[in-house]
Amino acid sequence: MNVRIAAAAYAVPPDDEAVEAVFEREQVRVERSLAPLSPESRRKAVEGLGLNRVRVCGDSQLYSLVLEAASKAVAEAGITARDINLIIDYSTWASESASSGDSPGLSFAHRLSADLAAETSMILSFKVGGCAGLHVAIKTALGWMATDESIQTVLLVTGDAAPQGNRSLLPITMHGDAASAVIVRREGTEGPLLLAVEAMTLGHLQKAITMVRTNGRLDIVVDALCMEREVRPIYFLNLLLMVNKALAASSLTLKDIDHFIYSNLSQRDREGFCKMVGLPKGSLPSTAMTEYGHTFASDLVINYVHMRSEGLIRPGQLLLFASAGIGFTWGVTIARA
Repeated sequence: MNVRIAAAAYAVPPDDEAVEAVFEREQVRVERSLAPLSPESRRKAVEGLGLNRVRVCGDSQLYSLVLEAASKAVAEAGITARDINLIIDYSTWASESASSGDSPGLSFAHRLSADLAAETSMILSFKVGGCAGLHVAIKTALGWMATDESIQTVLLVTGDAAPQGNRSLLPITMHGDAASAVIVRREGTEGPLLLAVEAMTLGHLQKAITMVRTNGRLDIVVDALCMEREVRPIYFLNLLLMVNKALAASSLTLKDIDHFIYSNLSQRDREGFCKMVGLPKGSLPSTAMTEYGHTFASDLVINYVHMRSEGLIRPGQLLLFASAGIGFTWGVTIARA
């Protein structure tokens, strides 16, 4: 089946905040999250961030970012909204945190169907993948395409903003707000050709990062001990497993890959990925991570769009997208530009 990434776009809010200001404002949260860890682990978590600022918005603004990203992607793909047969929303927090506005709790896919005039599109929404949600969304789209020939064009969207007072996700990262959109099309001629998509979830590790509601307040809770003792020891092992499965499915090796596109958790994490795939330290292309923060599943789209706009991706080159997130989920996608 010939399916290509026909378009990709993102949108970030104009307002930002210094990471130092987040540390000061959320000092109690930071100290509580890091308290179970050893002094050495606490030091590494803070010093290895590599983030300067994060983009910030309110819930009322988040959908406008999703609509902006989706509209950009539709225009880039050279299609009309009525060409879209399926819309998949894989946002992580949005449905829980949407407590105001005209459609509280309604998925972005439902709202886009109306606002883009794509009323005939099928609507799906899930939030199991976190930062790895793009791979799960692509795999879901491919499954629908394989079983229904009428599904020719799929719009994938995600948008997440940190609930108030929850921007620090230490010992992992700092949450930046953003939205992104990807369009995949069957039998197209433009955009990278999808070669393989692999994903896996270990549900017993869902406790590592959760959202809870207490007295009407939403909080993202990071279990630092679970991350340190249960997730971290297998984090890159499972990611490498997904990389190897995707390479095998594409009849490729790591040496064949021209560009690695990885998420923006922290500088420490990106260096760990380089080590995993045998790249020299610091060899991943620069990203907007230092100014945007970690934008959950939008990271991969933002990094891909930046690489493309800078002319780094040439026709025929092989791209490997990789990320992992809550659930706990790992995913890898390989495509040929």
